[in-house]
Amino acid sequence: MREIVKTITGKCRMCYACIRNCPVKAIKVVDGQARVVPELCIACGHCVQVCAQGAKLVEREIDKVEEFLAAGRVIACLAPSFVAEFHPAWPGQVVAALRKLGFDEVYEVAYGAHLVTLEYQKYLQEAGDRQGLISTPCPAIVNLVTKYYPRLLPQLVPVVSPMIALGRYLKARKGPDVRLVFIGPCVAKKGEAREEEVAGAIDAVLTFLELKEMLVAREIDINLCGNSDFDNDPAYLGRLYPVGGGLLRSAGIDADILTNQVLVVEGREDCLDFLKAVNEGKMVPQMADMLFCKGCINGPMQENDFSPYRRRKIVAEFTRQGLQNTRPQPLDLTGINLRREFHDQSVFFPRPSEADIRAILAELGKYTPEDELNCGACGYPSCREKAVAVYHGLAENRMCLPYLIAQLEKSNFHLRQELKAFQGKFGQLVGNSAAMQEVYRLIEKVAKTDATVLIRGESGTGKELVARAIHYHSRRSEAPFVSINCAALPETLLESELFGHARGAFTGAVTAKKGLFEEANEGTIFLDEIGDVSLGLQSKLLRVLQEGEFLRVGETRPTRVNVRVLAATNRDLEKAVKDGAFRPELLYRLNVITIWLPPLRERRDDIPLLARHFLEKSCQRLGKEVNGFTHEAMDALIRADWPGNVRELENVIERAVILTESKRIELGDLPRQFRNMAAGASGWAFTRGMSFKEAVAAYESRLILQALEESQGVQARAAEILGLKRSTLNEMIKRYNLMGRKNGGTNK
Repeated sequence: MREIVKTITGKCRMCYACIRNCPVKAIKVVDGQARVVPELCIACGHCVQVCAQGAKLVEREIDKVEEFLAAGRVIACLAPSFVAEFHPAWPGQVVAALRKLGFDEVYEVAYGAHLVTLEYQKYLQEAGDRQGLISTPCPAIVNLVTKYYPRLLPQLVPVVSPMIALGRYLKARKGPDVRLVFIGPCVAKKGEAREEEVAGAIDAVLTFLELKEMLVAREIDINLCGNSDFDNDPAYLGRLYPVGGGLLRSAGIDADILTNQVLVVEGREDCLDFLKAVNEGKMVPQMADMLFCKGCINGPMQENDFSPYRRRKIVAEFTRQGLQNTRPQPLDLTGINLRREFHDQSVFFPRPSEADIRAILAELGKYTPEDELNCGACGYPSCREKAVAVYHGLAENRMCLPYLIAQLEKSNFHLRQELKAFQGKFGQLVGNSAAMQEVYRLIEKVAKTDATVLIRGESGTGKELVARAIHYHSRRSEAPFVSINCAALPETLLESELFGHARGAFTGAVTAKKGLFEEANEGTIFLDEIGDVSLGLQSKLLRVLQEGEFLRVGETRPTRVNVRVLAATNRDLEKAVKDGAFRPELLYRLNVITIWLPPLRERRDDIPLLARHFLEKSCQRLGKEVNGFTHEAMDALIRADWPGNVRELENVIERAVILTESKRIELGDLPRQFRNMAAGASGWAFTRGMSFKEAVAAYESRLILQALEESQGVQARAAEILGLKRSTLNEMIKRYNLMGRKNGGTNK
């Protein structure tokens, strides 16, 4: 179907004003651009009027008219609302300007309105007492009925509009080869001229704005033109058609408020309410004269700033002037058909189930009626109506302003946390060991490039932290960093998460969805546990790495992205290749640069630093004040094997902070297996990470405890063993808080 109103791609700024103001919601949002759907559009032009960005463009026919003018024999058909648009210029000056443009003759469409009036009188006589008739000069009203209220099609008066009436009259009188150009304030006329039922009556349609553009291009100033007469006979009351009730006044029909049998209905809201009421059988007047724009004098394609009342007055005065010294003359309309038929043009949309609507709302975190704010920012009156539009493919779910604000706040909070975490040179990576220094060196080198990096190491060694450090030190640092654990999802769901899916691609895919590769465009995607991806999905990942494109699930057209890929695994990929579980070509493509992260047991020098880091982090999160570790607790942490590596250490520290009741983490605050490790510690391993003063205190405490154990808790005997005075020993026991220990001794 012909697209009368188009969206200029890139100019739409997602304000959704067009959706809010479109009476039938004939707007489809695609990739943030609000586009008119021709099959649903009634061509009222409201979206053009309200678009602050000028992103809506009405179909232009200036070039077509210029070709007609160059070929000759062209007649201008001027809509009766022209007197209000071009005021204070005299009507004759507008006619003269059109002749200067090259039009051979200029006719008032008001004369066509006069012809329509005669046909209405004839039809109403035929209809007798028939009820519920709807006038048809306004093409927007006709579109509204044929597309949204097809049950009312028999109620439409089967008479053509004044534009078509004049066109058929002139084609019959001047010959079929003459070119007729309608000029007016209406967008819907462009569509009406090409309707199958009336095609051929009018050859082109210009808006008032297009006419002004042509006049400027030819340097024609209407106000400097002389007066010229129309070529048609008097139009009589046909000049009243652009104001509400003009047709009824012209046809001599009484719109009596008391009887409520003949109504004048103007304006978008009133027209919609009236048709809905008639469609539901709540109102059946004898006849309704309907104009969608509160009269053609308020049409969308005009730009004077007169009030509606002043425009109405100008049209009325022009009509009075035309009635002076004129009397209706008999017309010979033989061979001119002023009737037409109307056909059902409605589009069927299946009604979504309640489960479908809930699923769409749930994507925005709306699970209860209280979550549905119905703020209207998306352009739809309620969240549920927007959900229905999403189901029909007319809207994008994320058009919801409250949701976007919440997501933005969450994203800002996340970014602040990320920034805080990565304010250090290598973010949350902690360690000064030789092994970690080598990791830092590699990060600095590879971050400056776009090379694919494979990060390898045992679980819990901090592979994602390395990936983040690479991203935040790269040229892509201001773009998204997207992370996914490939082992956490089944193959079909993982493919959808990575590449996205089209609407209807599988059961439950009620809306189209972007994948993580698209979300990470211009940034970095981190594929954790890459060794657990299925062979089928491995081939698709290989295509992204090699070609920079992929297929959404359910689509056949590839999508291109610019993404840096970082991957991680704790598996032996070389062995997986030999076993046929991993594609060798993918391994070669991933393994451009490899960073090996050492397990914690191979960098025990870093454990005191890590322990203190996690202690501060846990205290801040839990709101507790714990200042450090006892020497026994630190010794146990240093000597542990840590199969879960840094992640296990963090969890152990957090547990200890929760359980401790003192200002320092003690051995008893650690899990049972750690307590058993402290007994045999000695030498450097015992004091690693401590200052000299802490180490001396730790050894003194340990010697006292051993002496007390040997003397079975008798302090006098322990003092002899240590070669100390009894009072000195007692003072040291108090200083090191050993009194409450198992072997704290008795003061015998």
